[in-house]
Amino acid sequence: MVDQKRVGLVGLSAKGSWAVAAHLPYLQQSSHYKITALQNSSKASADEAAKQYSLDGVTTHGNPSSLASDPNVDIVAVSVNVPEHYGLIIPALEAGKDVFSEWPLARNLADAEKMVQLAKEKGVRTMVGLQARQSPSILKAKEIVSSGKLGRILSTTLYGHGGLFGPTIVEKLEYLLPIESGANLVTIPFGHTVDAFCHVLGEIKDLSATLVNLRPELQVTDSEGKPLRTVAKSAHDYVSISGFLVNGGGVVDVTYAPGYSRTNRDFYWEIIGTEGTLILDGEGLGGAMAGNIQTFQPTVKFVKEDHAFRSMGSAVAQKEPEVIYPGKTGELDFSVGKAWEAWAGAGLDEGYSVTTFEDALVRHRMIDAIYRSAKQGTKENYV
Repeated sequence: MVDQKRVGLVGLSAKGSWAVAAHLPYLQQSSHYKITALQNSSKASADEAAKQYSLDGVTTHGNPSSLASDPNVDIVAVSVNVPEHYGLIIPALEAGKDVFSEWPLARNLADAEKMVQLAKEKGVRTMVGLQARQSPSILKAKEIVSSGKLGRILSTTLYGHGGLFGPTIVEKLEYLLPIESGANLVTIPFGHTVDAFCHVLGEIKDLSATLVNLRPELQVTDSEGKPLRTVAKSAHDYVSISGFLVNGGGVVDVTYAPGYSRTNRDFYWEIIGTEGTLILDGEGLGGAMAGNIQTFQPTVKFVKEDHAFRSMGSAVAQKEPEVIYPGKTGELDFSVGKAWEAWAGAGLDEGYSVTTFEDALVRHRMIDAIYRSAKQGTKENYV
């Protein structure tokens, strides 16, 4: 058996959490990693989680300094709400631990820059949870684009609904409402998607953005949908960007809207080249996480350009798209597990990759450019 890296996991709740759904299934069966410590908001909460998930022999902690000083921990894995990231990650970096963090890395660009700088100074390894890069759908799209099968990319259009910020919001997600928290439709569903977009097509230049807060007030409900109160929201719930691909100059148009599509169009991405069109379609696949490409695998389709049908003034025959990869949903731990595998050096020849804090910083700079463009009405560049 290979040497197992010892993981101190932050955010494994006995009541259920993203860490439980997306990280625990892989880490409990991995030959590369072993959970040796837990940290929650209190030691008692960590003890409860250890018992709930039969993590015998783990050490438990109630604060980040305690976990960071644990000699039985090689990697600190932070899987909690974005506003808490900075306070949890900095002690781990200062202690010289390798660090995994969910995306977004930080509430804002300034905090992200500080984390990246400290990680460099300490010489530690980092990974960030932009796991849509590990999706088979995204890897297939990247392969096709890189192969030249589409020819020169002329344009690309992506439209999605982020699920967040419909007319109501459940009480446990109320922390998303202030823009200062750094956790919202722009940073999470759009952020994950635009990162996968750039993984396939490269970065965007001369970016112009529109940001809108369509619902400045939302009704907060309990977990069963019972109305509790109406609260103000400062986070934007609509984002649209346009620009040009750095690689080749193709035209870019990406839009994310709030809530869910009434016409079952929560995710649709079309890449048009001189020799064909590639489609990534999430119809019927997203479920409660519709539009969040990091949680499902859209169907990949291809339509080849047939120049015989293209003549001035003639009708164009419509061709049925060829399904390259059938979509899947419901496996929250699949892409997360592949990211952990890649960090251990496995699966790299299959296209899986490690997304570092430096990679996350590029995405934070992009989002900062989006905010600047929307506020000032300017074209912005971030790379």
